[in-house]
Amino acid sequence: MKPQVTPLARWQRKVIFFTLLLAFLVSLPAFIFYATGYRYDFFADKPTITATGGLYISVEAEEAAIYINEEEVTNARIFRQASYIQGLMPKVHRVHVQGQDLHTWVKELSVVAHIVTEAEAFNMPVWTRMRPVTEFSNIRGESIIFASSSARLVLENATTTSIFTFATTTATSSYLVNSEYTLLKFAFTEKDIRDEARKNYLFSLDNPTFNFATTTSTSSPIEIATTTKNRDDLRLYERDGDVYVENLASENNTPYYFCTTEPLPEFLQAEVIETENALLPGSDLIEESIASLPKKCRTEIKMDRQNKTVIDFDFFPGNSNLILLQLEDGIHVVEIDDRAWQNAQRLYVGGDLEMLVSNGSIFVKQKDFMFEVLTEIPSN
Repeated sequence: MKPQVTPLARWQRKVIFFTLLLAFLVSLPAFIFYATGYRYDFFADKPTITATGGLYISVEAEEAAIYINEEEVTNARIFRQASYIQGLMPKVHRVHVQGQDLHTWVKELSVVAHIVTEAEAFNMPVWTRMRPVTEFSNIRGESIIFASSSARLVLENATTTSIFTFATTTATSSYLVNSEYTLLKFAFTEKDIRDEARKNYLFSLDNPTFNFATTTSTSSPIEIATTTKNRDDLRLYERDGDVYVENLASENNTPYYFCTTEPLPEFLQAEVIETENALLPGSDLIEESIASLPKKCRTEIKMDRQNKTVIDFDFFPGNSNLILLQLEDGIHVVEIDDRAWQNAQRLYVGGDLEMLVSNGSIFVKQKDFMFEVLTEIPSN
């Protein structure tokens, strides 16, 4: 016998439809109320409606945890390796992003009502991981490191998962030549020539010689070639011993960390609060008050060199907010975003180094030993 399905009576369907429609219309203001950042504080001495803001924190490290005001965030909404934290009171919040074997990123960010504040965290490995690039390898593909080289000194300050073999003899007839080593050695030689030109140019600035009484304002080709680096709409250059990042993009494409939104004046805040209590969220007066928040943007940001001499600098591969600074004590990763301060994390410790960014990788030459510095923690 076939099952028989009896449809609901017409009046029953009408009752269900109008019940759901009524529920939707009743809840719609609450959804709009919540989506625009308003919260109702049930636990206050005098329950009130409060306008809140949010934070959008990008985190590349998969196992890193986010803390706001010393409390771990567990209810964030995840969007493409970024966390959206909503319902935050308009004030300065202290944000930590930390993980095992990673440097901790800390930033104090100002949250403004109805506005989502964006920030990008970064976490470099605490222990330097490197991949040796040696001149020779054996038939098993293992890198050959000669005992007489400076590799032992490097390996004392770093760890590596690459397989290598220490050779006690300098005989090379049984080894295979590594083509990557040849190309990298040539790249470092070319960089040495550029660095020498840069040093001579900077020396000429500090020690001017005889010149004509009138000069043009055009930049020297050497200055452009040796002290300036470009990526997309950013220009990285050196001036008077400091490193600066200049924004070349249009106003609509300016990176967020070049601009800051200032809080409303106290008299205007009082007006907005009074209006919020009298009108529904999304009213024209409230939206105009939010849009009137003053926004300050700069064209350049000075990088924090920690009162140390800058030896070299470059953009960090694959991230437009990070800069590589080689200082007298090693190589550091520094963020351009200088709200509150610029986070700096040491990538490699040591002096007498040469740094090279090539094909999206960071290479270091220390005396006669060359290696790639790895910036990612391998997933377990």
